[in-house]
Amino acid sequence: MVVLRFVLVLLLLLVAICCTGMSEASEQPSEKPADQWTQVVDYDSLCALARQVADRPAEPRSVLPEVLARMQYDDYRRIAFRPKHAVWWDELPTSLETFHRGFVQRDKVRIFTICDGESKEVMFSKSDFQYQSPLNPDAIPSDAGHAGLKLVSTLDEMSGGQELLTFLGASYFRGRSGATRYGTSARALAIDVAMNREEEFPFFRGFWVVRPKQDQRCVTVLALLDSPSVAGAYKFELTPGMHESQLQVESVLYFRSVPDKVALAPLTSMWIWGDGLDGPPKDARPAVHDSDGLLVQHRNETAAPRHSGQPSRDGASSGETSEWTWRAFARQSYPSVSRIAVDQLIGFGLMQRNRSFYHYDDHNARYDLRPSVWVTTDQPWTDGVIELLELPGAHEGVDNIAAYWIPDCKPTVGEPVKLKYTVSFFAGDYGRQVNVARATHFDVQRDADGQTIDMTIRFSGTPLHKTHLLANMGVDVQLMRASLLRKSMERTESGDLLVGLTFQLDSDAPPELAVQLVEDGKPLSERFTYLCPPQEPEFVYPAVYTRTE
Repeated sequence: MVVLRFVLVLLLLLVAICCTGMSEASEQPSEKPADQWTQVVDYDSLCALARQVADRPAEPRSVLPEVLARMQYDDYRRIAFRPKHAVWWDELPTSLETFHRGFVQRDKVRIFTICDGESKEVMFSKSDFQYQSPLNPDAIPSDAGHAGLKLVSTLDEMSGGQELLTFLGASYFRGRSGATRYGTSARALAIDVAMNREEEFPFFRGFWVVRPKQDQRCVTVLALLDSPSVAGAYKFELTPGMHESQLQVESVLYFRSVPDKVALAPLTSMWIWGDGLDGPPKDARPAVHDSDGLLVQHRNETAAPRHSGQPSRDGASSGETSEWTWRAFARQSYPSVSRIAVDQLIGFGLMQRNRSFYHYDDHNARYDLRPSVWVTTDQPWTDGVIELLELPGAHEGVDNIAAYWIPDCKPTVGEPVKLKYTVSFFAGDYGRQVNVARATHFDVQRDADGQTIDMTIRFSGTPLHKTHLLANMGVDVQLMRASLLRKSMERTESGDLLVGLTFQLDSDAPPELAVQLVEDGKPLSERFTYLCPPQEPEFVYPAVYTRTE
């Protein structure tokens, strides 16, 4: 009997021990799944991650801590990265710095480096930043997080490191050459831009920067794009230069749903006044802008069949001629959208043609040093439009110009969209294989009756210098919502040609004009286009911008 009781007690004890063990085992956390982001070691593995991300709904964006959300612009400027804390500092020609979150920089992004086939995360640390008074570093959360990154490179012609490429905010990035400063920005993608509803802003959730070799100038940045409609993988290869920096872009997009408008290779800039519009009273600066016009190189098909909206694999077809269209910027009193229909797009960009300091006369902003930004397609993009958005603009600190490519063919859910193109940042006008005269300046004068407008357009370039007889030349003028009263042409002492136009308004809407020099029926110049404000828009800017304080 005693033995039986002992056995029963022993059994109960064993059961209790087993149950306790099972309970403890169940309370221990399950093994955490592997972080897929750390498995990204090249573009192919990033594409695989992007496809997986697209297969599930987009995750909500990070919430910005209150102390960072309350920051104003001046507060945010008091946060500076410590250069000696940069990745690869004093090791390579290129180093990697990060941006702090705060103010309007709300998104939290993860940043990795890739070296010898391994991915390593760059963790956020407040010790990497200087917090100038009156900011209190102790009030900043220790996990505030990165908002973006910048690449700093050394160039042979310049002393010290130069910040040449940044990724900050949504899918925006800015580049420059050694001879320029930051100006016009680019974006990876725009969704439902310039529509009568809220725009969807895809953003980069993460970046992977490949460590370059010791003597290598080219730097590769991989980025994961995400938004409710689409997820995608991007590869950026930066080749910095003193006179021109090039960024080769390759991407694949996986759409969760089909937006009404998909804008590819968007560019954003600022134009407040310049040719065609004087500045506000008490501001003596002749011009204020990061770029002065949109340039488009395209081909019109005469015999080739039309393709889809994706890049053509066949390139130029027989019977096609390359054309150049220049759209000078203007400001209406309301947002305006202009479109240039294109059969085959070769390239487009926002140009800062005028490089003269006295065209701007601004020692602080130095608009004469802002870069032109040009997008070159890897293969011609076919059947679509270049769309130009011009907003009135609150002041010169806010971008109010955007240009982008919209293919006629919309994407399909389940079918990846692949793109290849190059974004170039350089000083002055686009100069590759351009054999036509260009519109370098124009002036607009409105009569007191408000119904008649006089314009003078200056064309310049080598083709004009080779042409001696004005009798063989002509001016092709096309007008919408206006009637042409007079046109003239005269040569200047420098060999340029001045085209004079007088036209009468047919309605209250702004007239649209296209002007091109021709010789023996063939184009001698680019096609100058302009949406002319019927009246000068009123300036209602803050005093700090109108110089009335």
